[in-house]
Amino acid sequence: MMPLYQSHPEFLFGNSMDTSRAEHTPRDEDVDEKLLRQLADNEKMAELGRLSVGIIHEINTPLSVIAAASQMVLREKDLPDAVTEMVERIHQEAQRLSRLTRGILCFSRDDSQSGETDVNLILTEVVAFLMYEIRKRSVHVTWGTAPLLPPVQANPNLLKQVFLNLIVNSLQAMENGGELSLDSTLTDDAMVRVRIRDTGPGIPEDAVDRIFDPFFTTKEPGKGTGLGLFITRRNVEKMGGTILLESRRGEGACFTLVFPPAAP
Repeated sequence: MMPLYQSHPEFLFGNSMDTSRAEHTPRDEDVDEKLLRQLADNEKMAELGRLSVGIIHEINTPLSVIAAASQMVLREKDLPDAVTEMVERIHQEAQRLSRLTRGILCFSRDDSQSGETDVNLILTEVVAFLMYEIRKRSVHVTWGTAPLLPPVQANPNLLKQVFLNLIVNSLQAMENGGELSLDSTLTDDAMVRVRIRDTGPGIPEDAVDRIFDPFFTTKEPGKGTGLGLFITRRNVEKMGGTILLESRRGEGACFTLVFPPAAP
């Protein structure tokens, strides 16, 4: 199983991610060339991802020293108010950066084994990871996750990749802001259902049935491979789930994922 930082490094290094929302299908003779180019890009990004994890480990050491030292200074008595305020700010920022680096390392972990997985927890981690992108695009997130859902039998890292790809697609569809709705529930037949809905421009009805096809993309030629949603559906099916898209032009898009609960 490929770690997430290898398969989705664009948020560390910047890259226009494939939204898989359109009607451009390359000719058959272009497929091999596209695959080879994609493999080369993946190898380069994988190496950058490995380097980034090493850099993050190096950053964590001085951050820990700064956080500990600032806490010790704050224990001193009779500090001037200005000094206390400044040191408190240093301590808070060091802690914030530490949480950020821990989150990136968590995403880069290679969880190759399936197990009982909390879908609400994975959704929360993915949204926290993408919070900068969410704020930058002025997107409001609404939550409707049901508490005490049964766990699903899934590879946590694979499920993160699924949610990451779908949420990124939604964010990229809302260039001028919008609302991202995330909800989860237990269906009447005891299945765990997750919905990811956006208020973007939506997808033409004649494209909905083909949206999970390989090399089918809304991106302009040369800007997308059309593999994002194809891989997402394969990953969902590997975990025993299903994925469905509901969308109309001008009415946003809603992806519904259904997973069987883990065996008791």
